[in-house]
Amino acid sequence: MSSISDPVEPTVTTTMTTVANEANAPAPKDRLDFFRENSYVVLPNLLSPDEVRAIHEAIDRDRSENPFLWWFQGNPNCGCNLLLTEPAVDVAFRPPAVLELLDALMGSEYVFEESAVQITEPSEVEKPTGWHRDRAHWPEHPYGLDYPQLIVYLTDVDETTHCFTLSPEVAGSEPVPLEEQLRRRGTVHFHGRAGTAIFFNCAIYHGLTMRKTPHQRRILQVYYGHPDREPINDATILPPRLRRNAPDERTRRFYGKPNRLTRVLLRSLGVSDGEE
Repeated sequence: MSSISDPVEPTVTTTMTTVANEANAPAPKDRLDFFRENSYVVLPNLLSPDEVRAIHEAIDRDRSENPFLWWFQGNPNCGCNLLLTEPAVDVAFRPPAVLELLDALMGSEYVFEESAVQITEPSEVEKPTGWHRDRAHWPEHPYGLDYPQLIVYLTDVDETTHCFTLSPEVAGSEPVPLEEQLRRRGTVHFHGRAGTAIFFNCAIYHGLTMRKTPHQRRILQVYYGHPDREPINDATILPPRLRRNAPDERTRRFYGKPNRLTRVLLRSLGVSDGEE
């Protein structure tokens, strides 16, 4: 969502197009090695059907009751503040499988940055992948990780629907222009059942591939970051309850990086940096 450039269309054609899904996802013990080689990893069944159903209900309720929260950058199908009104989404922020990857890749000092729901409506036309990088690679990190991202499918996704697409990179390798990147590693379409997720470095080339389809696609995005780096943007207001209700100090630190929007809003309400 937070791209550093407009989508780029490649002028070369590559035949290296594959699919990542639950069937070819690495076993839990191999996830870290897979990420190191590809800068992404698929996490099957990250959310249960009941959790997915609760998030759908939360989305529908919030869009009906709070439509003014669903106009991020003029897009009525993108909401960055569902967690203000619907705690049902909290379950997606710290799943054990994601925390294990973050612990291994970033140590214990990582934080929540942003969450968003994106809805892509049915389409009568196909569109090429909107290639972009959300942020540049961070050269000071051994894996180039400034802001890891999690995308959870809330609807089933396959070759008949819109899908998330990326081009893999060896973690920490020198980034190259899009055309060369696609020649080297090609294109990977992410398919999966609702509740399956993909964890990746948002600095690698990725984007939405729109297909001619009667199906709506829904995703939940979560960004993570470093406590001493700039917030990825000022889109998501961090509710004080996430820190106040945290069961331990580490969780409180995880929710301890309010962006500028959060700070301005809470100060105007007499609350300082998420503390009540």
